[in-house]
Amino acid sequence: MMVNATNLKAMNLKATNSKSMLIPQLFIGSSILLAASVFAHHSFAPHFDASKPVHITGVVTEFEERNPHAYLHIRAENADGLTQEWECESHGVTQLTRNGISPDMLAVGSTVQIDGSQHRRDPLQCFFDTLHLADGRVLSVNGPAGQRADAPQVAQRSSMFGVWLLAPAGAVNLTAPAGRATSGPQFMMDFTTDAAKAEIAKYNPFVDDPTYRCEPVAIRRAWGAPGTPMALRQSGADIIIQHEWMDVERVVHMNQTAAPVGTPESILGYSRGRMEGDVLIVETDHYNQGVLNQFVEVKDQPMRALLHSNELRTVERISFDAPSNRIKLSVEMSDPKYFTQDFPVAQSEFAASDMEIKPFGCIPELLK
Repeated sequence: MMVNATNLKAMNLKATNSKSMLIPQLFIGSSILLAASVFAHHSFAPHFDASKPVHITGVVTEFEERNPHAYLHIRAENADGLTQEWECESHGVTQLTRNGISPDMLAVGSTVQIDGSQHRRDPLQCFFDTLHLADGRVLSVNGPAGQRADAPQVAQRSSMFGVWLLAPAGAVNLTAPAGRATSGPQFMMDFTTDAAKAEIAKYNPFVDDPTYRCEPVAIRRAWGAPGTPMALRQSGADIIIQHEWMDVERVVHMNQTAAPVGTPESILGYSRGRMEGDVLIVETDHYNQGVLNQFVEVKDQPMRALLHSNELRTVERISFDAPSNRIKLSVEMSDPKYFTQDFPVAQSEFAASDMEIKPFGCIPELLK
């Protein structure tokens, strides 16, 4: 899952060039750090161990300004005086910059300290969640401390159209992740058909997930991407649902009773919409086979993924709630080919946001 630096250079995907460095010090602490509250683009827990904190002080040899994940390379010296090259990932560069950590802070040759969590399989890789700068500043990859209380109010909206950000119920902080788990058990694994079980058994989520190829995958994963804004806007007679994550842009074809004959299957399917009062109802079919959950923990089994077939059907209901200045979303899903029962209705809220949706510019990840 982690980036292979040598291969990336060969593909000209690096954002910065390495220079000769000084040798700093590395400290491995004994206290337990808190892991990042949400890992926006792939799950934290399958790759990193929050019970094994690392504290690394060293010189930056490279900062890869990438989405969906940025990578910081640090040359450090361990307790035995041996030089080590660390590669530590975090949120994508767009989210880091938005949360106050800009690439110039991680310039080649600068001395930094990072706190984070050890990679589960590679002893010289980590996820970093805190950055200590030479001028004394301490920055979190999830945004500045105290933001929950001090976040400015966003102007009152009059409709569902505009920019929105996934937020937990009642939250004031509109720039931090929403705290939704992206890995763990998934009870719908108990309702998979034999056809689904056969495909799941062949699937390796550490290698096969479409996000490694910068494909957006299931729409509920686009809706659930924390820390990145989304927008609803009108385009002629149709409605566009846009997510910054993976540059997802869906056209909702309004007032169509069915997809045109010959419509091909695709990752995001074909969406048709209609208004029922103040509620936008979006029905989507013509999906190809895809991935609903990247990592699913099944007791005494290897890590799995929750897949869907090309018979997946979704119904989204989107409405604007003026008192809370939010949009509310519910998603219904059925897939009789892979599941013996329908999914329970999933509900989310999105707070009004002044964020600008920026190009995501995902770069495929090369897996070790």
